[in-house]
Parts: sequence; C-alpha cells; structure tokens
Amino acid sequence: MEQLEAKEKPKAKAREQAGKVWLLGASARGLPAIRQFLSRIAPRDDRAFVYAQHIAVQQMGVLLKMIETHTGWPARVPLTGQLVKPGTVTVISPEFETRISKQGWVLRFSSPWQGQYAPSIDQLANRLALLYRRDCGAIIFTGMGDDGARGCQAIKQYAGQVWVQEPSDFMVPAMPQAVMQRCKTDFVGTVEELAERLNTDVVQMEACSQ
Repeated sequence: MEQLEAKEKPKAKAREQAGKVWLLGASARGLPAIRQFLSRIAPRDDRAFVYAQHIAVQQMGVLLKMIETHTGWPARVPLTGQLVKPGTVTVISPEFETRISKQGWVLRFSSPWQGQYAPSIDQLANRLALLYRRDCGAIIFTGMGDDGARGCQAIKQYAGQVWVQEPSDFMVPAMPQAVMQRCKTDFVGTVEELAERLNTDVVQMEACSQ
C-alpha cells in the first residue's frame, strides 16, 4: 500500500483538536437524512463531524455542495497531514483508503478501501474511539448492510456514545438495526430528535462548566 505522504506531522496542539468528534455513518437514502440533521446543528469550533457515506465517487462533489449550501457547515475531503478540524464536516472519500493516525492526523492512501464497504465506517470508528475515547461518538443513519456495528462496539468500550436513527423513520433500516443488535445504544430517535438531543446536550454541558 503506497501512502500519498510518507511522513506524519508532529503531535497536534490541543487547541487545534475538537473537544468532541462525532462520526456520522450512512448508506442508502443517507444524503437527505444527513442534510436534515446538520441543518439543525449550528457550527461550533469545539465540535467536529467525520462523515462516512457509502456513495459513488462521482457523487462526492454533489455531497460537498449539499452540505455547505443547505447546512451552513464547512465541508472538506481531507488530505494526508490534516487534522480532523473543529467546526467542520470532514467527508471521507470512498475512492481512497483513509485512516486517522495516533496523533489525530489524517492518513490518506493511494489504494482503494479493503473489504466490502467504502468508506469503512467500522475502521474509522475504531480509530476515532482509540484517539478520542469518551469524547468520541457515533450516529448511524439509514443504510444497507452492517457497516458500523463493530466500530460502534469499540466506541462503547472507550465510554463514547452511540446513537442511531429510529428504524421506523426510513425505508432502509439494516445499518442502525445491526448496531442495535451488537451493542447497547445510548439514544434512538428520528433525525429531528437526534439533532434536538445533540443541541440539548451541548446546552447542558455549557451550563455545567459555568
């Protein structure tokens, strides 16, 4: 496997890292759900989203434009050496395998993803869980297959939170159902309820810190 950039950057400064990172995972019918969710969440510089969508490479431009036009969140496909940036949606490309290093830097390879799913929600969840531990969470939306189920187990093992979209809220419930079967979820709700819960948690955390 050939890495696009061989050298890792030095360890990131704390101020450059997000205080909380949420992995958003989706597959079939996922784009409308993610757009609706993010449009209800105000961008903040202490929070970052990593978005893994099973999608054709040719649709990536549409996906990025959709996020920035309809949600207010800046969106980017990361290159090797870049951090998971606070206040931004980091969109993982289905074309090239992408990993998160121990220091939090993105490592993007010139080879395709290995396995059934591209991008791999499981692989990303495992690395984010190791890096951010209790400050990592995952929200699994509509989709086919079971990608994300094993990764969500890792997030739970490190005291992170796992939420899923209510299966009755859409027509392709396999992905969230697989997560619910494999690990204990912390919250299940419609897209609107997921966004409302996240906003409420932020308000409560701010109140506790005062």
